Amino acid sequence: MKRPKSQPRYQAHQLIKLFPANTWASQLAETFNVTRSTIGRWRNPATTLTQWEADRYAIKLGKHPSEIWADWFDC
Repeated sequence: MKRPKSQPRYQAHQLIKLFPANTWASQLAETFNVTRSTIGRWRNPATTLTQWEADRYAIKLGKHPSEIWADWFDC
């Protein structure tokens, strides 16, 4: 029996890096329609997003996910 292929995951902090370092968590939260605590978690490089979440948040910025995550097409 074949193991199912694992779904790609993308580092959430790559979204945060697109903004100036002094951008408040509340501003980021409003941009992405998430809570400030979510932004706090995203600042941790170990926090990842599914491909569907990554796509949704990239679109909110008017970008294709491959513009944020260079490995988008590697899966």
